[in-house]
Parts: sequence; C-alpha cells; structure tokens
Amino acid sequence: MRGPQRHFEEGTAFLSGPMAGGTRRAPMTWDETSGAVSDPPLEAQETVDAVVEGWSRLFTYLVVASVFGIAVLTPFFGLLLALAGASYLRAGQAHARRHPATPLRLTVGPLTAPLDLIRGVAGTLLTVPYAAVFAVVVPMAIMAAAAVDVQVAPLVAAAWGAGAAAFVLLAAPGVRVPRRHLVQVFIALASGPRRIAVIGALLCVVTLAVLAAAIVLRPTFAPMYELENTIAQELSRFQTSIQQRVS
Repeated sequence: MRGPQRHFEEGTAFLSGPMAGGTRRAPMTWDETSGAVSDPPLEAQETVDAVVEGWSRLFTYLVVASVFGIAVLTPFFGLLLALAGASYLRAGQAHARRHPATPLRLTVGPLTAPLDLIRGVAGTLLTVPYAAVFAVVVPMAIMAAAAVDVQVAPLVAAAWGAGAAAFVLLAAPGVRVPRRHLVQVFIALASGPRRIAVIGALLCVVTLAVLAAAIVLRPTFAPMYELENTIAQELSRFQTSIQQRVS
C-alpha cells in the first residue's frame, strides 16, 4: 500500500507546483525546441514593411494628385511635368532592375544611364495616345452637362481634360511602371516613423493647396494662346449644339 500512496503524494506535489500557483511557463524559444513554430522578429519586420509600403502608396497618389492639380491650373506646364515625370520614373525603374535599390540609385541613378532615359521616354510616348483620349473625352463629357442646363466654361472643361491626361500618364489603369517606381522611392526614403510623418505632412499640405487652387482659380493655357482660343471656340460650339438638340 505504500507504493500507490507514494505515487499519489508525488503527483499531488507536482500539481501544486508552478501551475497551481497561477503562473505560466515561459513560451519555448528556438533554443529550447527542436523546431520553432514561428519567428516573432521576422513577423514584426514583415509588419513594418507592410506599413511602410502602405504609406508609400498613399504618398504616391498624393504626388499624382498634385500633378493632376498643376495640369488643371496650367495645362501646358502640367502636361510637360507629367511627361517628364513619367519618363524619368520609367527610366528609374529600368535602372533599378540592374542595381541595388538604394535611395541614391532610385532617385538620381537614371541620370548616369542615358540609355535608360531613352527607354523611359519611349515608354511614355506609347501612353500618349491613351492620355489623348481622356484629354478629348473628359472636356466633351463636361460640356455635355449643358443638356441638363449646367453651364461650364469651355476653358475649365479643357483644363480638367488636361488634368485627366496627366493622371493617365502617371497612374491610370494599365500604366503601372511610373507608379510602381515612385512607391519604391518612398519605401527607401520613408524608413522610419519620423520620416513618414514629415513626408506625409509636406505632401498633404502641397496636395491640398494645389487641388484647392485648381478648383478656385481660373486655368491659364499660357503660352498656348492661339490653341486656347481654338479650344474655347470648339467647345462652345459643341455646348451650343447640345443645347439646341435638347431644346
């Protein structure tokens, strides 16, 4: 009878140990197990990377929105900015494929590779017809609002068409390269919370100011004054024809 009683007392003593006191045993680490279930540092790093990428995508669209607003304000210079920016971003993407993705390489690397710049310009020129469609369709759609007695100035409609064309050059559906490289640039630059906060604050202020100006101010087509008059006349005729058909 002593044997079973001794085993019972030893089992009771075991149960009254750390588990009975309410304390939990520390989770097993890599050194304590033959195979770890997960690697917390790796998961944390993946979470940080996902957060930085998310902010970088937001910053990219803020830049695109700023270029859109500039193109609405000054279509000539805005479209030049969109063409130059899209070409340089395409060149940067081509350059980054062959070199380490450092902030310096991502930003100024294409300047050391003229062939990449030529490739960037060629890729952007292929998207110009795509942008031209929006530059024509958007103003006509706006002027078609005359069918419901909504009067829009022809130059305003044309300016918003230029803004749509600028958006197409940088980030329209099917145009991925400029947007993708700009995201990579922001991932390299926004490597910490402070940098994310600074870049985000600057871009938000600039974007809001540009979009507010695009809505409030009258667009100017300088130095294309003759083209400005031609566009105004053609859109006015289109608006008049819509009104006559409705009435």
